[in-house]
Amino acid sequence: MKEHYYVALDIGSSSIKTVVGEKFHDGVNIIGTGQTFTDGISKGMITDFDLAKSAIKDTVKKASISSGVEIDEVFLKMPITDSQIKFGEEAIRFGGESTEINGEHIESLLESLREKELGNDLEVVTVFPVHFIVDDLHEVKDPKEMVATQSLAVEAGIVLINRTLLINTVKCVEESGLTVLDVYSDAVNYEHVLTDAEAELGSVVIDIGADLTQYAYFERGALKYASSIPVGGNLISNDLSQAFDTPYDIADKMKNQYGHAFFDMANDEDIIRLPQINSDDAIEVTPKDLADIIELRLEETLLGVFEDLQRQSINKVSGGFIVTGGTANLLGIKELMQDMVSEKVRIHIPNQMGARKPEFSSAISTVSSGISFDELLEYVTIDNYDTATETVSAETPEDTDSNFFSGLFKTRKDKNDAVERPVEAEPVQHEKVQEDAEYEEYTDYSYEDDKKVNDSSGEKRPKESKDVSGYMKKLFKNLFE
Repeated sequence: MKEHYYVALDIGSSSIKTVVGEKFHDGVNIIGTGQTFTDGISKGMITDFDLAKSAIKDTVKKASISSGVEIDEVFLKMPITDSQIKFGEEAIRFGGESTEINGEHIESLLESLREKELGNDLEVVTVFPVHFIVDDLHEVKDPKEMVATQSLAVEAGIVLINRTLLINTVKCVEESGLTVLDVYSDAVNYEHVLTDAEAELGSVVIDIGADLTQYAYFERGALKYASSIPVGGNLISNDLSQAFDTPYDIADKMKNQYGHAFFDMANDEDIIRLPQINSDDAIEVTPKDLADIIELRLEETLLGVFEDLQRQSINKVSGGFIVTGGTANLLGIKELMQDMVSEKVRIHIPNQMGARKPEFSSAISTVSSGISFDELLEYVTIDNYDTATETVSAETPEDTDSNFFSGLFKTRKDKNDAVERPVEAEPVQHEKVQEDAEYEEYTDYSYEDDKKVNDSSGEKRPKESKDVSGYMKKLFKNLFE
C-alpha cells in the first residue's frame, strides 16, 4: 500500500498554520509544520484576501520544506463561529438479504443526511456519526465487516456554518494554488484533544486563541454542544497596553515573557521597565502587576464560557476542563481555572515532535479527523507518489447553485471511486427512521465585548476588587461540583 500524507490548513485568529502528518500506529505522526502571522485574518475569518493568500502560500512553503512533501491538497479547518449543530437519523434497508457492511454503506448514509440540509442559508461542513445500529440490535461505533440482514441505521450530528464565510474561505485557499479535499469544523476536531475517558465522562475543551475563544462539550464519546466568544489573548495585550500606557507590541511581548494568569502565584520581585506612549520616561512594574490585569481579563472570558454552558444545562463536567490554544501558553492558567471550578483541569499540549505547542492543537486535530474519516469510509485520499493525474469532471452551474459544498464532497468522492472496494450484493435504498424526527439545534452565544475591566491609569487593582469576583467564582465552583 502506498504511503499517504495528510495536510491540514488552520486559518486562526492571528496566524495561519499548516501541519503535515501521517497515520502512525493508533495516532498521528507530524513530519512538518509551518506558521505565518498575518493581519489578513481575524477570529478565524479572512479580512484581507491578498494578505491571507500571501500568508497561506508562505506557511505551506514552510511546511513543504520542513516535511519534504510537495503540498497541493489540504484539509481545511473552519472555526465554530456562525455555526449550528443538529442531530438526525438515517437508515439503509437490506430487505432480508445478508449484506456485509462496508465504507460505501456508511458514506451513503452520511451523504443522505448532508443532502437533507440543502437550500438553507447555512452550509453543511461535517456530518459525524454518533453511533450506528445494525439490524436494530447492535449499537456500534464502526459497523464495517459486520453482517446485516434488515438495516443499518446511523445517529449523526450535522455541523453547519455560514455559507458566505465558507465560500470565501475556500475561494481564498484555492486561489492560493491549493485544492481543498474536505472541510472539518473545530467542533468535531476537538474530540481528538480528549482521552477516551474524558470524552465518555463529559468534558469541555476550551481553545483560547488570539481573538477567539472556542469551546465544545463532549459526553458519551460524542459532541453535544459547541460555541465561541470573540475574545482572546490579544485583548489581554490591549488591556496591558492601556493600563500601563505602553505600546501594544511591547505589552504583548511582556505578556508572553513575564505574564502570569494567577495573581496569587505571580512574581513580585523582578522589575520590568516599560516605555511610555505619552512620556519619555519608562515605568517599572513587576510580573505581579501584569498578573493583576491578566487574571481579570481571563476570569471574564472564562466566566462567559461557563455562563453559556449553564444556559445549555451543562452543569456537570465529570471528565474535567481541557484548555488549549495559543493563550494556554500563559503561566498560571491551570491554577486560575482550578480556583474557579472544582473539576480537574488539564492544559493540552500536543506531544508530536515539532508541534509541541498548544496553538497547533486545532491543526493536528484536523489531521486526526481526516485520518478517522478515511478509516471509517475506507478512503484513500492523499497520494505522495507520482501517479497519473486524474481528470475530475467539472460541476454544472446548477450543481454549484444548489449546494456549494457538494462540489467539494463530490471531488473527494470522485477521487476515491478509483480505489478498489468490495462490491455490494444489492443496491441500497434510503429510508427515514423517523418520519418527523426533530433536530436538536444549538446556536452561537452572542458575546458583548464592550466592558472595560481596567482603566488606563496603570494603577494596581485594589485588594477589594480581587474579592469582587469571589462571588461569581464561588458560584461556578459550586455549579461544577
